[in-house]
Amino acid sequence: MLFYKICKPVPWLFYHIFYRLKVYGKQNIPKEDGAIICPNHRSNHDSVIVAVTCPRPVRYMAKIELFKNKIAAFFLKAYGAYPVKRGETDFPAVRKTFKLLKDKQFVGIFPEGTRIKGEGFGKAHPGVAMFSIKTGKPVIPVYIETSYKLFSKIKVVYGEPIDFKSYKKERMTNDDYSELSQMIIDKFKELKGGNY
Repeated sequence: MLFYKICKPVPWLFYHIFYRLKVYGKQNIPKEDGAIICPNHRSNHDSVIVAVTCPRPVRYMAKIELFKNKIAAFFLKAYGAYPVKRGETDFPAVRKTFKLLKDKQFVGIFPEGTRIKGEGFGKAHPGVAMFSIKTGKPVIPVYIETSYKLFSKIKVVYGEPIDFKSYKKERMTNDDYSELSQMIIDKFKELKGGNY
Protein backbone atom coordinates (compact mmCIF):
# COMPACT_ATOMS: atom_id res chain seq x y z
CA MET A 1 0.00 0.00 0.00
CA LEU A 2 3.05 2.25 -0.42
CA PHE A 3 1.56 3.75 -3.59
CA TYR A 4 -1.62 4.55 -1.65
CA LYS A 5 0.30 6.45 1.02
CA ILE A 6 2.47 8.32 -1.48
CA CYS A 7 -0.41 9.39 -3.74
CA LYS A 8 -3.03 10.15 -1.08
CA PRO A 9 -1.89 13.81 -0.68
CA VAL A 10 -2.74 14.52 -4.34
CA PRO A 11 -6.54 14.01 -4.12
CA TRP A 12 -6.46 15.40 -0.56
CA LEU A 13 -5.06 18.66 -1.92
CA PHE A 14 -7.47 18.66 -4.88
CA TYR A 15 -10.60 18.33 -2.75
CA HIS A 16 -9.40 20.90 -0.22
CA ILE A 17 -8.61 23.46 -2.92
CA PHE A 18 -11.62 23.03 -5.20
CA TYR A 19 -14.26 22.05 -2.63
CA ARG A 20 -15.24 22.93 0.90
CA LEU A 21 -14.59 19.55 2.48
CA LYS A 22 -15.97 19.03 5.99
CA VAL A 23 -15.59 15.75 7.88
CA TYR A 24 -17.51 14.69 10.99
CA GLY A 25 -17.44 11.63 13.25
CA LYS A 26 -13.83 10.56 12.71
CA GLN A 27 -13.80 9.38 16.32
CA ASN A 28 -16.05 6.51 15.15
CA ILE A 29 -13.30 5.04 12.95
CA PRO A 30 -11.48 2.10 14.63
CA LYS A 31 -7.81 2.83 15.16
CA GLU A 32 -6.53 -0.75 15.05
CA ASP A 33 -9.16 -3.39 14.28
CA GLY A 34 -10.64 -4.15 10.88
CA ALA A 35 -13.99 -2.79 9.74
CA ILE A 36 -16.31 -2.55 6.77
CA ILE A 37 -16.56 1.03 5.53
CA CYS A 38 -19.97 1.60 3.91
CA PRO A 39 -20.62 4.91 2.10
CA ASN A 40 -23.73 5.86 0.20
CA HIS A 41 -23.02 5.98 -3.52
CA ARG A 42 -23.92 8.72 -6.01
CA SER A 43 -20.66 9.40 -7.83
CA ASN A 44 -17.32 7.89 -8.84
CA HIS A 45 -15.80 10.48 -6.51
CA ASP A 46 -17.21 8.69 -3.45
CA SER A 47 -14.49 6.07 -3.02
CA VAL A 48 -11.79 8.75 -3.41
CA ILE A 49 -13.51 10.99 -0.85
CA VAL A 50 -13.47 8.14 1.67
CA ALA A 51 -9.80 7.45 0.90
CA VAL A 52 -9.00 11.14 1.45
CA THR A 53 -10.93 11.48 4.71
CA CYS A 54 -10.27 8.10 6.35
CA PRO A 55 -7.03 8.00 8.37
CA ARG A 56 -6.41 4.36 7.42
CA PRO A 57 -6.25 2.76 3.95
CA VAL A 58 -9.51 1.35 2.60
CA ARG A 59 -9.46 -1.67 0.27
CA TYR A 60 -12.39 -1.44 -2.15
CA MET A 61 -14.33 -4.12 -3.96
CA ALA A 62 -14.68 -2.71 -7.49
CA LYS A 63 -16.69 -4.12 -10.38
CA ILE A 64 -14.53 -6.30 -12.61
CA GLU A 65 -15.37 -4.24 -15.71
CA LEU A 66 -13.19 -1.41 -14.38
CA PHE A 67 -10.13 -3.66 -14.57
CA LYS A 68 -10.45 -4.32 -18.32
CA ASN A 69 -8.50 -1.17 -19.10
CA LYS A 70 -4.84 -1.92 -18.28
CA ILE A 71 -4.03 1.62 -17.14
CA ALA A 72 -7.13 1.82 -14.95
CA ALA A 73 -6.39 -1.67 -13.58
CA PHE A 74 -2.85 -0.60 -12.62
CA PHE A 75 -4.05 2.38 -10.59
CA LEU A 76 -6.98 0.49 -9.05
CA LYS A 77 -4.70 -2.28 -7.83
CA ALA A 78 -2.07 0.23 -6.66
CA TYR A 79 -4.76 1.88 -4.54
CA GLY A 80 -5.68 -1.50 -3.07
CA ALA A 81 -8.89 -2.16 -5.00
CA TYR A 82 -9.73 -5.70 -6.08
CA PRO A 83 -12.25 -6.97 -8.64
CA VAL A 84 -15.65 -8.49 -7.97
CA LYS A 85 -18.17 -9.95 -10.41
CA ARG A 86 -21.56 -8.38 -9.83
CA GLY A 87 -24.79 -10.37 -10.04
CA GLU A 88 -23.21 -13.65 -8.96
CA THR A 89 -21.29 -15.15 -6.07
CA ASP A 90 -17.65 -14.34 -6.74
CA PHE A 91 -15.82 -16.77 -4.43
CA PRO A 92 -12.28 -15.36 -4.96
CA ALA A 93 -13.56 -11.86 -4.06
CA VAL A 94 -15.42 -13.27 -1.04
CA ARG A 95 -12.30 -15.06 0.21
CA LYS A 96 -10.22 -11.92 -0.35
CA THR A 97 -12.68 -9.86 1.71
CA PHE A 98 -12.67 -12.37 4.57
CA LYS A 99 -8.86 -12.37 4.63
CA LEU A 100 -8.56 -8.58 4.63
CA LEU A 101 -11.03 -8.21 7.49
CA LYS A 102 -9.41 -10.98 9.52
CA ASP A 103 -6.08 -9.20 8.96
CA LYS A 104 -7.64 -6.12 10.63
CA GLN A 105 -7.83 -4.05 7.46
CA PHE A 106 -10.61 -1.79 6.20
CA VAL A 107 -12.77 -3.00 3.33
CA GLY A 108 -14.93 -0.50 1.47
CA ILE A 109 -18.29 -1.77 0.21
CA PHE A 110 -21.12 0.29 -1.23
CA PRO A 111 -24.16 -1.40 0.36
CA GLU A 112 -26.43 -0.20 -2.44
CA GLY A 113 -24.18 -1.93 -4.97
CA THR A 114 -24.37 0.80 -7.59
CA ARG A 115 -24.70 4.56 -7.94
CA ILE A 116 -28.08 5.97 -6.94
CA LYS A 117 -29.44 9.02 -8.75
CA GLY A 118 -31.32 11.73 -6.90
CA GLU A 119 -31.62 12.38 -3.19
CA GLY A 120 -32.96 8.98 -2.14
CA PHE A 121 -31.22 5.74 -1.26
CA GLY A 122 -31.22 2.29 -2.81
CA LYS A 123 -31.82 -1.12 -1.32
CA ALA A 124 -28.96 -2.73 0.55
CA HIS A 125 -27.41 -5.97 -0.64
CA PRO A 126 -27.06 -8.82 1.88
CA GLY A 127 -23.28 -9.16 1.58
CA VAL A 128 -22.36 -6.42 4.03
CA ALA A 129 -24.18 -7.97 6.99
CA MET A 130 -22.89 -11.42 6.01
CA PHE A 131 -19.26 -10.29 6.01
CA SER A 132 -19.77 -8.46 9.31
CA ILE A 133 -21.36 -11.40 11.10
CA LYS A 134 -18.96 -14.04 9.80
CA THR A 135 -15.84 -12.00 10.63
CA GLY A 136 -17.11 -10.24 13.75
CA LYS A 137 -16.06 -6.87 12.33
CA PRO A 138 -18.23 -3.74 12.67
CA VAL A 139 -19.76 -1.72 9.86
CA ILE A 140 -19.00 2.01 9.71
CA PRO A 141 -21.74 3.84 7.77
CA VAL A 142 -20.49 6.89 5.90
CA TYR A 143 -22.89 9.52 4.61
CA ILE A 144 -21.58 11.74 1.80
CA GLU A 145 -23.60 14.82 0.88
CA THR A 146 -22.53 16.94 -2.10
CA SER A 147 -23.29 17.83 -5.69
CA TYR A 148 -19.57 17.58 -6.58
CA LYS A 149 -19.86 20.88 -8.41
CA LEU A 150 -16.62 22.85 -8.19
CA PHE A 151 -16.29 24.94 -5.02
CA SER A 152 -19.41 23.36 -3.48
CA LYS A 153 -19.43 21.82 -0.01
CA ILE A 154 -18.69 18.14 0.55
CA LYS A 155 -20.01 16.86 3.87
CA VAL A 156 -18.73 13.49 5.04
CA VAL A 157 -20.17 11.95 8.20
CA TYR A 158 -18.74 8.77 9.74
CA GLY A 159 -21.48 7.17 11.82
CA GLU A 160 -21.13 5.04 14.92
CA PRO A 161 -20.08 1.41 14.31
CA ILE A 162 -22.90 -1.08 13.76
CA ASP A 163 -22.21 -4.43 15.44
CA PHE A 164 -24.18 -7.14 13.66
CA LYS A 165 -22.85 -9.97 15.86
CA SER A 166 -25.73 -9.54 18.31
CA TYR A 167 -28.21 -10.33 15.50
CA LYS A 168 -26.60 -13.65 14.61
CA LYS A 169 -28.89 -16.67 14.60
CA GLU A 170 -28.04 -20.37 14.33
CA ARG A 171 -29.26 -20.41 10.74
CA MET A 172 -28.94 -17.16 8.80
CA THR A 173 -30.78 -16.85 5.50
CA ASN A 174 -30.18 -14.45 2.64
CA ASP A 175 -33.34 -12.61 3.69
CA ASP A 176 -31.92 -12.24 7.20
CA TYR A 177 -28.74 -10.70 5.82
CA SER A 178 -30.71 -8.40 3.52
CA GLU A 179 -32.87 -7.18 6.39
CA LEU A 180 -29.83 -6.46 8.54
CA SER A 181 -27.95 -4.70 5.73
CA GLN A 182 -30.95 -2.42 5.28
CA MET A 183 -30.10 -0.99 8.71
CA ILE A 184 -27.16 0.75 7.02
CA ILE A 185 -29.55 2.57 4.68
CA ASP A 186 -31.61 3.62 7.70
CA LYS A 187 -28.41 4.95 9.26
CA PHE A 188 -27.71 7.00 6.10
CA LYS A 189 -31.11 8.65 6.53
CA GLU A 190 -30.33 9.38 10.18
CA LEU A 191 -26.93 10.88 9.37
CA LYS A 192 -28.45 12.95 6.57
CA GLY A 193 -30.88 14.53 9.02
CA GLY A 194 -28.24 15.18 11.68
CA ASN A 195 -27.06 18.64 12.69
CA TYR A 196 -23.45 18.95 11.52
